[in-house]
Amino acid sequence: MEERIIWWHTQCLFMNDKADTCEPVFDKLLSKNEQPNPTIHDLVSRQLASPRLRRLHVDSTLRNWRSSLAFYGDVLKRFTPENLLSEGMFDLFLDGIEACLRRTELAVSTVDNYTQVLHGNLLVLADVNERVRQDVKQGIRNLRKKQKKVVESPQPINDEVIVKWLKSLDGYCEDPKSAPNLFKLGRKTSKMAYKNEMSMHHMLLLRGYVWLTLATGARSGEIRGLTTDDISDKEVTRTVYKMKVVGQSVTSELPEFIQARIRPMLASIKEHAPQAELLFCEHENKKGKGTIDPRLLQEMVKGSMIAAGMPPTTPGGYYRLHDLRKVWARWIDENGGSLEAISSFLGHSSTQVTYNAYFHAEHKRTLAREGQQKGLDHLRSLLAPPPENLRERMEELRRILAEGGSIYEELSFSLRHNIERTKASRASGMALVPAPRLELGTP
Repeated sequence: MEERIIWWHTQCLFMNDKADTCEPVFDKLLSKNEQPNPTIHDLVSRQLASPRLRRLHVDSTLRNWRSSLAFYGDVLKRFTPENLLSEGMFDLFLDGIEACLRRTELAVSTVDNYTQVLHGNLLVLADVNERVRQDVKQGIRNLRKKQKKVVESPQPINDEVIVKWLKSLDGYCEDPKSAPNLFKLGRKTSKMAYKNEMSMHHMLLLRGYVWLTLATGARSGEIRGLTTDDISDKEVTRTVYKMKVVGQSVTSELPEFIQARIRPMLASIKEHAPQAELLFCEHENKKGKGTIDPRLLQEMVKGSMIAAGMPPTTPGGYYRLHDLRKVWARWIDENGGSLEAISSFLGHSSTQVTYNAYFHAEHKRTLAREGQQKGLDHLRSLLAPPPENLRERMEELRRILAEGGSIYEELSFSLRHNIERTKASRASGMALVPAPRLELGTP
């Protein structure tokens, strides 16, 4: 019995020591005793700094939420969750939101994103009443409708620009000194903006990254996580985790003309970063296991696109490799592929996702014009006058054929239109030449 008491006392001491060193799950500053009436901005800021959110969400998500908080910060600093329950205060809140929307110069897509984060995440973190959140959502929707902004469609990424870009990457790998400072072009405040010359190793990494992404139609994150073992002489195997708990392996063919641009990169990695586990870098938390900082890699991609004269790939003015997947959708469609084939290749859950998100606006307009033309052709045929006397017209057709004429020259014959004798049918002395007999056999 005495031994059990001693054991229990030891465990209690151990748990007390453990509790003193553990980080609290919730931020103690969230207590209402510290500040009687914290604003929505205060509540959200504290939650974004809490250990729980850092554990539950990736860094990019939290950065997006902080950007939305900064965008609507002037309004959120003036109101508490309780204020929004009052009719008058709710109207003032929407007036403040309207002022933010009027003075912004951000792209419409960026404002859309910040607005969704506001009512879908930030107000939730501030524990705003659910009915109020729905009212805020509808109120902002009405405000944006009143603005009646017209969104200019971004320029599509045409094939000529892509070819120019890819050839420039080949040129940089042959002579790195010919390349401008791509880091500085991508971001003026880059930590590599001071460099006078680009290194061969960085140029080979950039070209390999671009070609692997373009050749597979993969998401850029899937390519950043590749290892040397994932690439063989003829193919590359990546793991897709998008919307999945368990990853799925996808294998893509790598023709020789692509392998020739990847092999120099693999050799350079073996020489300059033999301890690297990843060919590039999966994300910010794993950059130490790769060959290059993920931010620097993105700066080079953006800088190379700008240097080649490529327009922004998104309506918000951003440059992303991910948008090359839209180019794949256009390539497959223009070469006779079905919407199902495009959806399957891109790894989408449905064809609706493919069409809505990956068919460029110009691509959709082209399809719309083609569809309208087919409909107009059919309407034109419906309104054409019917034949006056079908029997007489058929007799005329037989006579033309008997004289050796052609009814297809310049579309000269139609049951809905007048018959016009072709030149061949007008010529005299034309004999009907029998069609040759085809003997099918082994070639």
